[in-house]
Amino acid sequence: MHPRMPPRGIGALPALRAGGLVLLPTTNLWQLVTDARQFSSVKRLLQVCPPTATNHPELIFGDRDALLGWFPQLHPKLDTLLSYHGRTLTIFTPATSLVPDAFVNHHDEVAVRLAMDSFCYRLTEDLEAPLAAVLAMGDEGSGLPTRFGKIRSDVLRASDFTVQRRQREDLDSAPAVRVRMVKGKLEFL
Repeated sequence: MHPRMPPRGIGALPALRAGGLVLLPTTNLWQLVTDARQFSSVKRLLQVCPPTATNHPELIFGDRDALLGWFPQLHPKLDTLLSYHGRTLTIFTPATSLVPDAFVNHHDEVAVRLAMDSFCYRLTEDLEAPLAAVLAMGDEGSGLPTRFGKIRSDVLRASDFTVQRRQREDLDSAPAVRVRMVKGKLEFL
């Protein structure tokens, strides 16, 4: 039995279930998210915050079991790294048929990570699906969304629900550490 969703985030789950976009703080940066299973919502997400050299779309999973449900062939080294890494870690792994095509990069990989923020974890658990996520930034010039005040107004307007927590905090100053497997060896990007 889960405790109730915090009052400041209570509208996030209904918005996601309805195919909406939710603006929320994650462990390291503000992100715009949607239900990864709703392809029209994923398309809209990527229109609002298009992929760039800095802004890589990713899937956020609540736990290892949920991740392995989508990626049963996850390389054991990546699995181990996810289990023990103390900071936010994004791994690139071969895409499966469950992954929205727009999230697959030119290496036929998708960026995935585990939720380290308790609110994101709870949201993925209650949704029973991963979150499709992008950094809440419109272009490279606007800078990383380390604080709510750094999010551009067009991104704010596109959000169907904004989580009212951590808005006065400075989050981490960088995207997650990124890693992939290349010929059986870990490659940090």
